[in-house]
Amino acid sequence: MQSSTSPWYKEPWPWVLIAIILIPMLVAAVRLSIYNDYKVEMVVDDYYKKGKSINQEFAREKLAKTYNLSALVNFTEHNIVLDLNHNEQAPEIASLIISFYHSTQGFKDFNLMATARADGKFTAVLPEKDLSGKWQLTLEPHDKRWKIQKNIHLPDANQIIITP
Repeated sequence: MQSSTSPWYKEPWPWVLIAIILIPMLVAAVRLSIYNDYKVEMVVDDYYKKGKSINQEFAREKLAKTYNLSALVNFTEHNIVLDLNHNEQAPEIASLIISFYHSTQGFKDFNLMATARADGKFTAVLPEKDLSGKWQLTLEPHDKRWKIQKNIHLPDANQIIITP
């Protein structure tokens, strides 16, 4: 009886065992390179402090509700015009901070300072960049006592009403 032995590399089972080890390593290397290139910006570094500040945010929104604040927002080609309505309890303000927060791309976030015009409306110049997409628009006075916000989708030709 003659037994024929072939070299190990001609057998399928060593290659299956090697593949079981190498394929997950290759997948992990590809995932690490993808994660390194596209970092997630939605994770907050100091989540505990951010979580504690949520109660202060709710208090600011509640104060805006007691002032019965509402804003009518119009976008023109280069400007944003706000008509701010409030009751007599609300203090008079000379400027507003308008914050644009993009839903998924934090590097697109920006703030504007809107100043009061003679007719009581607030206006600010929009930056020269693409504003299309979903944004969270936040309005607050310079002292940041209250705030109102709304999710909007730009470009929007209609007037946008923001209430607390």
